[in-house]
Amino acid sequence: MPEREPQPTRGEPVPPDWLDGEALEEWRRVVPELAALGLTALVDRAALVVYCQAWASYVSASRQLAEQGPTSTGRNGEMVKHPAAQIARDSADLMNKYGQQFGFTPASRARLSIPEQDSGALDIAAIISA
Repeated sequence: MPEREPQPTRGEPVPPDWLDGEALEEWRRVVPELAALGLTALVDRAALVVYCQAWASYVSASRQLAEQGPTSTGRNGEMVKHPAAQIARDSADLMNKYGQQFGFTPASRARLSIPEQDSGALDIAAIISA
């Protein structure tokens, strides 16, 4: 990071209480790994929630398409693209947009830099207790 860039508090954000189902499962899958790599900050929670909710919408729409097929019957009896197809596409676009920020694609991972652990950093707790 550039020297004068704000440094957010690193850590593993916790999911909001209302996050559930597929979205919560995805949170539990990706957030610990990102945190272990030093790629999460507490302020990332909202972006991670959006990503996980997009994943849940994608899964739901994909299941619906698998059960009902890619077309449905329109108001006038004509065959039309199933509405879930657009939901799946929109969700995939949103997942891609937010996922790139966290290195969820090979190309975006190549552009990320893992924060270095500052071995020379002062231990404030040790200084205060001394």
